[in-house]
Amino acid sequence: ITVELAKELRDSFDDLFRGKFPTGIYPDEWHWREGISKPEKFREIVNAWKSSDLVASVACSANIAAVAAKLMGWSGVRLGQDDVLWKPPGASGVGYHQDSTYISENFRPLENNSVTVWIALDDADEETGVVEYAVASHRWPKVAAIDATNSSFHGAEDELASVRLAAQKAGEALEIRRLAVPVGGAIFHHQDVWHGSGANRSSERPRRALGVHLLSRDVTFRRDP
Repeated sequence: ITVELAKELRDSFDDLFRGKFPTGIYPDEWHWREGISKPEKFREIVNAWKSSDLVASVACSANIAAVAAKLMGWSGVRLGQDDVLWKPPGASGVGYHQDSTYISENFRPLENNSVTVWIALDDADEETGVVEYAVASHRWPKVAAIDATNSSFHGAEDELASVRLAAQKAGEALEIRRLAVPVGGAIFHHQDVWHGSGANRSSERPRRALGVHLLSRDVTFRRDP
């Protein structure tokens, strides 16, 4: 997205986390409350597209959807979920995980049904805890999958613990890659790739981002538990 749009979007985060929702509709999840939560804690709002037309303009972008469809070979795209993400200075990292556990498993067919777009709203790098990846882990055998209830997410003491176990179970060498992403830049990643992020070690630079989970247009909700 443009730098101007990225800045406008990140500037709207203060009001969103204060509960000021332009559409008057609450998001599905709202983690971090001003005056209650600690200022250095990781912040997240899920499905803010309901609450903000500005967020919706990016989460429902036809251009972003077209790129996802081309990358995945899909005939069309649907929005699964968006995530407003704010990692202030001093915030802990995010434990390694696969988005398929939280997104793809809810739909059928399961294989290759979702892709995640991670959009940087600040210049993001290793110091601020940019998203990082286990290279080629989306190709690991399915035996490497770990139940979501057995892995930490926000505030993990060791962000790499779950992916080390997954690599060991799969018999694969673990290679971690951290990418510097400029404001407005985006990364598209497969549902099965292992990823997480380190702590924000900066004393003054926040790391704000918007995550958009997109689905193939052909999926249906999973009926069985």
